[in-house]
Amino acid sequence: MKIFLDSSVLLSACGSGKSLSRLITELAAERGWHLISASYCSAETSKNIGKLGAEAALRWPDMRAKVEWVPNALTSRKPLLLTASKDKPVLISALAAKCEVLLTLDKSDFGIVLGTTVYGMRVSTPRDFLIAEGLG
Repeated sequence: MKIFLDSSVLLSACGSGKSLSRLITELAAERGWHLISASYCSAETSKNIGKLGAEAALRWPDMRAKVEWVPNALTSRKPLLLTASKDKPVLISALAAKCEVLLTLDKSDFGIVLGTTVYGMRVSTPRDFLIAEGLG
């Protein structure tokens, strides 16, 4: 399963050893989950990782190695209902990479699509994803 990680999930995975985001990254190999993200999310994570402290910054290189980084996709021929323009590249990149799931913790910007399917791709929080996978 191809899972796209938004920068909020990447930050959470680096910031806390007990986060569900971290659990997903740790279970990925054994569950056959292919972790994907875009250059845009890498830049956002790099920009904000320092706010989480030195340990999070030290975990970031290891986290980067677990993820396949795809180019940013900035346009789509399909209409998208997402009000936050800064997060449209995330959704479009996930669709372009043909991911089955987009994981985000950004409920304010992704709220309109969170818990739904966008052109066949589920948009979920890490918690709801783990529950749907029978792990919660």
